[in-house]
Amino acid sequence: MPWWLVIPHKLPSDIPKFNGNPREDPSNHVMTFHLWCSSNTLNDDSTRLRLFQRTLTGLAAKWYIELPRASFDNFSILATTFLTHFQLPIRYETGTELLTNFKQTNSTHISDHIHEWQRRHRMVNMYVPNQLLAEWFIKSLLPSITEDVAKGEVVTEEQAITCAQYLDLIYTQSGMLYDKIPDAPRPTFTVTPPPKSSRDSHANDGMIGSSSTQTVRGPSSQNLAISNQNANPLEKTLASEINVIQSN
Repeated sequence: MPWWLVIPHKLPSDIPKFNGNPREDPSNHVMTFHLWCSSNTLNDDSTRLRLFQRTLTGLAAKWYIELPRASFDNFSILATTFLTHFQLPIRYETGTELLTNFKQTNSTHISDHIHEWQRRHRMVNMYVPNQLLAEWFIKSLLPSITEDVAKGEVVTEEQAITCAQYLDLIYTQSGMLYDKIPDAPRPTFTVTPPPKSSRDSHANDGMIGSSSTQTVRGPSSQNLAISNQNANPLEKTLASEINVIQSN
């Protein structure tokens, strides 16, 4: 007959509740819970995960309820996340506030927001569970984009970023990008003027530049008369015909 672990329905009175007030010590709360589980041979992670939430009240209970489903694979990750969130000295010494306080603005493209998020992530000097990073990243986006990324049911930071990049492409192709990010910079296209010719370079030194369109004038009768003296018979004939046309 299989043996099933019995999970207590009520925690003993010697385990204090944790509300999330500034004067409470989250480290002491985790240690007390850990010792109680060990003394009662409750070493299974799934059991500890289920029991720990019963010790939380008020703000702490609200924080736990708002966590993504299936966020933690073991109690160690939950404990680290709990301490990171509620213990201010740890939070600010490790730089996690660079991520938790980071928000996308109405003028920031998704690609630029992702680039800045990754830069800030590299500055955090402690381990943060991947599921928690995904939660922080999703919440850092604009509300409408947050909803769209959440629909993808992502559970890791990499999946959340990939989903945001894919949505960026969809928004752009469908013409929805500036509905989602109304004040984002729009691309501008400028036409480069054609390069100036060497003749135009004299326009500023007091000389009159030549225009691209030239007026072709017919030869004057005086010039034709002079040229006729040195022209061959055929050229003289053509010149005389031109003179006749001009005289008419």
